[in-house]
Amino acid sequence: MTRLTLALAAWMSFGSVVSASLTPHKELPPIGKEFAQIQAPKLSAEALKLVVEQKASSEFVVTDQTEVLLDGKLCRYEEVPAHATIVRMEVASDKVTVLKIHFRTRK
Repeated sequence: MTRLTLALAAWMSFGSVVSASLTPHKELPPIGKEFAQIQAPKLSAEALKLVVEQKASSEFVVTDQTEVLLDGKLCRYEEVPAHATIVRMEVASDKVTVLKIHFRTRK
């Protein structure tokens, strides 16, 4: 009885393999010249002009109300060592004023 069960299980597993091998292969994605023709749409002149006009400011303003944490403890911004890394920074809606900044030092 065990042999019959094993033979039936093997026969059922081969059935899925055989049916998969008989299905037609899908076409390969285009490569070369055909692929070069399929590109993402380019930005319009107006959109490009808007991007150029907007200045990406890399300067942030730390105020007296800014919450500064160093290794989980409150401190002043001036007390943060130069080798500390920023773990988390929360910026106000004006994208310039820093509300919270969390530092971590290496051990």
